[in-house]
Amino acid sequence: MDEFADYYSVQTKNRVVFQKNFVSDIAVFKVLLSRLQEIWGRVGTVRGLTGHSHVGLLPFSNLLVRHLVFGFEHLSGYQSFLGWLTFRPGLEALLIIGKFVDDVANAKTWREREVNPKAYRQAFSGSALESKSLPRSADFRQVLTHLNDEFMHPNPAFTYRDTTVKTDAAGHLIEIQFFDVSANLHEAHLLAYLNLMDNIVTASDNLVAALCGPTGAAAPVRTYEPTERNRAVQLAKDATAKRVMQELGLWTL
Repeated sequence: MDEFADYYSVQTKNRVVFQKNFVSDIAVFKVLLSRLQEIWGRVGTVRGLTGHSHVGLLPFSNLLVRHLVFGFEHLSGYQSFLGWLTFRPGLEALLIIGKFVDDVANAKTWREREVNPKAYRQAFSGSALESKSLPRSADFRQVLTHLNDEFMHPNPAFTYRDTTVKTDAAGHLIEIQFFDVSANLHEAHLLAYLNLMDNIVTASDNLVAALCGPTGAAAPVRTYEPTERNRAVQLAKDATAKRVMQELGLWTL
């Protein structure tokens, strides 16, 4: 058997199933992504209230958008662990934006990280990555910590989460899963991802409005959590699903 061909075939079939099962969630993702691009697009066309350009923030907002797309792509293939792994740089990019807006000197520290790694660590590690300019910065930084702990390194939680052991007369067979095997846990990851994205859109709008002034249009209002609360409550009957939604998606359950 060609294992890669088999893997690719399952991945393709999974995306077809996802498109049938989660039509409304796909629509939500598209709307949130469009709003986020519109919000950050202002930075490239409108000067700040102080008269300065903030176009230097755009590479980071572009990273945020790109990795949100990458992450959702993997969720659509029932690979939630890869979704969070590929999204992680986007979340860090958002936190870095907050640091730059707090103090432009942080940009110099970031650029010179190889020249002065100690100063970089002091400014961009742990709770130091939180900022005053980005709403819910502390919450986003905590999500980043969970992603680092659970999806970046082969610690016990990462190693054993997708491992199964089978025993027969020939001995032990240890296998690893390439796709989500629990429909409920996959859906919990999906709800966590979209609710986190909803929070990111709102926080981004507030930050850009503080930099460039209000647009005159109604500010984005978080709607995903109240709309999907009953669904989340049902999923939260499973303790692992509840933890996923709370720690990664900032759900209040």
